Amino acid sequence: MAKVKRITIIIVLVVIAIIVLLLTIRFVNQYLIKNEAKKLVANGGISELVELDVNGTKQFLLIEGKEKEKPILLFLHGGPGQPFPFGVSARGAFPQITDDFIAVYYDQRGSGKSYSKDIPLETMNINQFVQDTDVVVNFLLEKFKRDKVFIVGMSWGTIIGTKYSSVYPEKVDTYIGISQFIDNKETQKRANVWLTEIAQNQEDQKMLNDLNSLNAPPYTGKEDTLLSNYISKYGGDNYSDEKVKKANIFGLLKWSLISPDYTLVDLNKAMVSGASFSLKEAKDLQNEINQVNFSEEIHSLQMPVYIFQGVHDKVTNYELTKEFIDKLAAPAGKELIPLLESAHYPNDEDFKVIYSKLSEISANRGS
Repeated sequence: MAKVKRITIIIVLVVIAIIVLLLTIRFVNQYLIKNEAKKLVANGGISELVELDVNGTKQFLLIEGKEKEKPILLFLHGGPGQPFPFGVSARGAFPQITDDFIAVYYDQRGSGKSYSKDIPLETMNINQFVQDTDVVVNFLLEKFKRDKVFIVGMSWGTIIGTKYSSVYPEKVDTYIGISQFIDNKETQKRANVWLTEIAQNQEDQKMLNDLNSLNAPPYTGKEDTLLSNYISKYGGDNYSDEKVKKANIFGLLKWSLISPDYTLVDLNKAMVSGASFSLKEAKDLQNEINQVNFSEEIHSLQMPVYIFQGVHDKVTNYELTKEFIDKLAAPAGKELIPLLESAHYPNDEDFKVIYSKLSEISANRGS
């Protein structure tokens, strides 16, 4: 018994030491990030956390840029309910962007710092997110005395961004999509065909049986999980091969772990409670997402349109996105930028492609 007790004490002490070490690393990094933010502001830039009342809920923005005269770039993160990497926790994370823009990182309704258990479930719908975005845009236009903003949507955020750009074209200078959503039902159908071919080539009878057991899309619940697991297994969300490295998912999350703008409670909201609320409890929102079909809903956009899409993406299907862009009427111009080394999550090399193109877009559009 004494030996067991000693071992238990040692384990507890080791765990405590690890926790103290991690908290110390977090504290040091927070100090360094805040110090760099102070330098940015002292040199005429901006690095500012903003709390807004957005349609009856408390929501948060982080505004950061090296020059206040640069164009405003509003990020609509993926998820829903998962504000990474372009959420409020991104202070200091993307100097490649803040060189050319005033970057606005926004934790959406039910996400991260903007999550609250008091948010009514019935407000978790796409139109509400679009109207929330309009409040944020109006705030930014007034704060910086501008007429328009640039909108960047990523994954789920492209649903909000595309709809917002369609409804409020007069407020959007340029629409930019990363891992652009088009039609989840058709995407799941094509993913099933892709996986079936893999299973047949590998003579994987279990996989064939699993795929054949699925009903007609859209898949939800256990069926969606089954399909998603196979997509992930074969790199349809995070691609790699002999020459290509996977996207570093931890790298997309790490800034939230050391963010001076996230308390430990906020961190839990971002990774657990907010994600669960948006992805599981808000069932009507999930059903609504499955009914979105931009191929039928959106035929034209009046501003310049740039879409970054991983060629290996089976979560927001690359071929489907290309078909959409080919048909889209965009009198101000449109461009599909293939991310050759990525699926749904851009890897480090393809993020460089995104940063470089954003810089080019900024230079071409001006402030």
